[in-house]
Amino acid sequence: MPLAWGTMDLDQVFQEMGRIADRLAALPDEAFTERLELRQRQEQLRVTASDLSAQAPVDRHALQAELEHLLGRWDALQKERIDVVAQSGGGSQGGDAFSGAHAVRVNLQIDAARGRDQIESRIAEIRRLLESKPKT
Repeated sequence: MPLAWGTMDLDQVFQEMGRIADRLAALPDEAFTERLELRQRQEQLRVTASDLSAQAPVDRHALQAELEHLLGRWDALQKERIDVVAQSGGGSQGGDAFSGAHAVRVNLQIDAARGRDQIESRIAEIRRLLESKPKT
């Protein structure tokens, strides 16, 4: 049950966004109308989250700690990835079954499974916040 706009805090907005994401994932392919309504609500919540985030004071220490954690996760993800150059023979034209192209595909799967795009997006957002907001 959605809360009134004026009474929602950021945590509540994110919780509702999570519930909507779960409902969207559970919908059958042919549920076009419900999917549209949920997507519209999702967009409204994104705007609300953005507005609430802009008004909230920045806890620089918490952001810095989160950034360090995410950078550690990003480094760990990099170590899981396949070295494409080494895998493809260091630039040779060999016909190995496990080619550089296959290594690239595997890396994309690793990235998707580990949330690389989300990690990179959050790192960029934290850096933007740390650079743009005065200390509080």
